[in-house]
Amino acid sequence: MEQKKNNRFYLLDFLRGIAAISIVIFHYRIFYIETISLDSFITNQQPLYSLLSLAYENGWIAIQFFFILSGFIFFNLYRRKILEKKISFRNFFILRFSRLYPLHLLMLIAIGLFGLLKVEAFSLANYDLKHLLLNFFLIQSWGFENGPSFNDPAWSVSVEILMYCIFFLVARTNKMILPLTLTIIIMSMFIIFKYEFIGYGGFCFFVGGLTYLFYSKMENNIIVKRHILKTCLFILLNISIIIFIINQFYFSNIVLKIILLLFLIPSIVLLSAFIQKFNIPIIKRVSIIGNISYSIYMIHFFVQMLFVIILDFYKLEISFNSIGVFLTYLSFCIIFSICSFNYFEKPVQKIIRQKLIV
Repeated sequence: MEQKKNNRFYLLDFLRGIAAISIVIFHYRIFYIETISLDSFITNQQPLYSLLSLAYENGWIAIQFFFILSGFIFFNLYRRKILEKKISFRNFFILRFSRLYPLHLLMLIAIGLFGLLKVEAFSLANYDLKHLLLNFFLIQSWGFENGPSFNDPAWSVSVEILMYCIFFLVARTNKMILPLTLTIIIMSMFIIFKYEFIGYGGFCFFVGGLTYLFYSKMENNIIVKRHILKTCLFILLNISIIIFIINQFYFSNIVLKIILLLFLIPSIVLLSAFIQKFNIPIIKRVSIIGNISYSIYMIHFFVQMLFVIILDFYKLEISFNSIGVFLTYLSFCIIFSICSFNYFEKPVQKIIRQKLIV
């Protein structure tokens, strides 16, 4: 029943993979372009809508889930190491750089080359030298940009890099960790109105960190240790109450987001962390999808551009309401991601870490 500190949270890995696929499904609407689609975009007519309506309608929240999950995991993996100076900023940065940057650069080059084709059906916004450089240095969402550019989903990676830097500074403190975390969460709520992406990133990442601090207190509590099942049931009850309230009452968009990001998602993360303490074998097996979650997220925009370019080149129009077309798109995203993770990302990551980590 006991879980060693800094162990991998396999159930959270699985949820991260599901979140990545949810974003892929949510962005399916991009295909409904007049020059290549026989169908107009109607949300509830998308393929398998009755089964996947949650992703079609609310897949956007998966990115916020990523940020919360990152905060939780980073507070778990690195906070103590940074505090005790067991890891330098250089090595911390290289660890993250080697994981995120190779695929980002590959997609930047690929989509940059696609942009040269000037496909009318899929024109890239802000396709210029300024935004190329911003993307190259992964600062394209730090407030210097004019809008989305190149591999648009990479905006969240850019913000996450900024959160890593802030996190490292916060993690160097001990007694101030909770006040600083709360301060950043509050500040982020105001930053959202000026720099939306940075505000959301800061809010969600440190809400994830706050969730971990709460989790670490709970798991060390003698009563919780003796009653893990009751703890899980209690958290599940809270999740059920939150969902019931959301479904029964009307909330403004801002209030609804606060409920989701401050209460519902953190509760789901907490429940998942405690469920793992039961050491259910299947959890580790299904977590493999989490390995390619980053690949799926970063590659799906490339796959969409590939589809559009081919259809535009041959002047073809197809029905994107077709289940077959949808499954083909999803399959390409997953296959490309598996190949990228195993034959590009892992080898390059290994080389970078071997050469640069001291």
